[in-house]
Amino acid sequence: MPWWSKRKRRRFTPFDRAALPEAEPLTFDETYNEGLLVAEAAGRMALKNRIIVRALRGDEPFDRDRASAEAREVLRELIHELDQVAEWAETERETAAKREGRSAHQHDYHRADSWNLRLRERINEAVAARLGELRNDSEYLARFAERARQDAWAELSDAIEQRLAREWPDIEVDETYLAEREDRMADVASDLLRDLDGVRQRREERDALDDAFGGW
Repeated sequence: MPWWSKRKRRRFTPFDRAALPEAEPLTFDETYNEGLLVAEAAGRMALKNRIIVRALRGDEPFDRDRASAEAREVLRELIHELDQVAEWAETERETAAKREGRSAHQHDYHRADSWNLRLRERINEAVAARLGELRNDSEYLARFAERARQDAWAELSDAIEQRLAREWPDIEVDETYLAEREDRMADVASDLLRDLDGVRQRREERDALDDAFGGW
């Protein structure tokens, strides 16, 4: 008989969910701060994408006043989205209060989820109210737009550098190169705009399968 067949089998204790430590409930302040950061990050990304598209299309030079106005519009769109999520949470909470038992999946809410749904409702309302205040702060809008501009340039410059390194590793700068520079940059802008549209489409498809605000 092989020696390993004589080894005594260990008996593992069955998993006991009740033995797990009780999770600390989320506080309003912690969740509100996180929610505000998420909303602001989403807003900067939206504004960054607008700046990138305009830069690649070559419509007009970057204008700080226009960027601040667009930042204000982006915040308005975020406020509308947050209000919708708050209304959704209220409706789900009212329905969940009538359901007993345990959830079958993450969107199957029951009475035990009422507290979290109410917190989510309050957080979205509070973040929307704060963004409403910030929309009227010219200094905040200017900073918001500048950060989006910096993010846009970082993304654009990185994409251009990668494309140049891949397609034109050795370039001889002569009169012909200089004369054709504008046409080449137009081609690069067209390619980058197409790549950007592809990335945006994939992100929208991914977002459609998930709840962007599901974490808070």
